[in-house]
Amino acid sequence: MEAIVCGSGPGLPQADRNLSSILIRHAGQTLLADCGDGCIKKLMEHGIGADDLDAILITHYHPDHVGGVFILLQMLYLMGRTKPLPVFLPERPSAFVEIMQLMYTFSQKFKFNLQIHELEQVELYFDWISAVPTDHLQGYAAIIKEHNLTNQMLSWSLCFYSDEGNLVYTSDLETTDCIARILKGAKIAIVDAGHPAAEQILQLKDWGINRIVLTHGISVELESRKDELDSRYFEFAEEDVVYKV
Repeated sequence: MEAIVCGSGPGLPQADRNLSSILIRHAGQTLLADCGDGCIKKLMEHGIGADDLDAILITHYHPDHVGGVFILLQMLYLMGRTKPLPVFLPERPSAFVEIMQLMYTFSQKFKFNLQIHELEQVELYFDWISAVPTDHLQGYAAIIKEHNLTNQMLSWSLCFYSDEGNLVYTSDLETTDCIARILKGAKIAIVDAGHPAAEQILQLKDWGINRIVLTHGISVELESRKDELDSRYFEFAEEDVVYKV
């Protein structure tokens, strides 16, 4: 199994980094986890053709994780993709389809079958992947209740299983504790360093993780404790590097 970080930047865009996106290759399949701005260019640089992606997985609906998916679907249509494409969404798939229609991106025109699923069902289609709910969006509860919105506050981390070990992509989360069961003992963990408290990140060195790759920027608190990030355990994500399990 291998992962290529296509985007490692935080929600506030940076000139030298793309927004969140991870390319996963395993068992003869190629999947894209999240699709932030800049992802399309990276896919082209890595030679991803019209029919090469086997699925797209979106962990939550923040723009820096989903903003590039609509132009990706348009690109695949214009490139003449014919192979069915499963897209796994964090919540309210019908709302996603409505946004596509708003953008005049009509799946009825596609030459491929766009298959929309909920992300929590991904293991029914790919038995080497599981989606685990996180606490990232729980802070929106008050505004959602006040304005009677339909948001479900669903966000997910992804665990990719292989005989050589597991790879975890946390996506965004408020605490590492919420997904401790998949982080502990992972071969590689690609971890959000921008949201959790510094102590939450630093404790990962005691969780038996072989390689901790920090992505999504770095919090002010963690920056102030950067000297505690032991290089035997921690490294910062580099775009285009192949991380092999």
